[in-house]
Amino acid sequence: MKKGRILAWIVAVIFVILAGWSYIYVKHSEQRNAVRIEKAAQKSKQKKVDYHSQHLRYPISWRKSSQTTQYPKAAAIVKLSVKVSLSAQRVYIMSGKKIIYTMYAATTRKTKEKAARVPKGTYKIEAKQGEFFFNPQTGQGGKYWVSWKGEGKHLFQTVPTDAQKHYLTSEARLLGKKAAVNTHGNIWLSVKDAKWFYNNIPRGTKVVVGR
Repeated sequence: MKKGRILAWIVAVIFVILAGWSYIYVKHSEQRNAVRIEKAAQKSKQKKVDYHSQHLRYPISWRKSSQTTQYPKAAAIVKLSVKVSLSAQRVYIMSGKKIIYTMYAATTRKTKEKAARVPKGTYKIEAKQGEFFFNPQTGQGGKYWVSWKGEGKHLFQTVPTDAQKHYLTSEARLLGKKAAVNTHGNIWLSVKDAKWFYNNIPRGTKVVVGR
């Protein structure tokens, strides 16, 4: 009888040990899998970020293209749109939700003057555009300008120029940087980016301006 009880007790102890070990093993496996999934997600996210980051030109050039890669063929982009990030100071050429090309930009971020702000919202590329303009009221102009709101009130354009079409280098150097800059409601691009934008982005293309 005693032997039977001892045997039963031993079996019970072994069962408890095995159950405890199984629980620990399962928990450890779950933790390892969770870590693997998280690492894979981070790696995937990093790849998406790195693809565009590694092709961005640095140091920033207000004359050259923002990326060191070739410009995309706009006519071949499915669901073409333009996204503007005011906080990042970037313009993205989009295909649906996918970024096709990234451009350095300069936009007015914070100002008490409503007319000087770059307004958030959804707009479209308008018919008004041209190779040069100069605004005597602001003392600035720009090349390769494309209207996206107010029929010439808000533009995509090169970094600013004076009346003689000379670039204002002190302002141009702020391109892509989170610095205090007054773009007078316009979105500045590098000279080469603005020229490509002017020649390739068709009228009616959706423009989304956000934070």
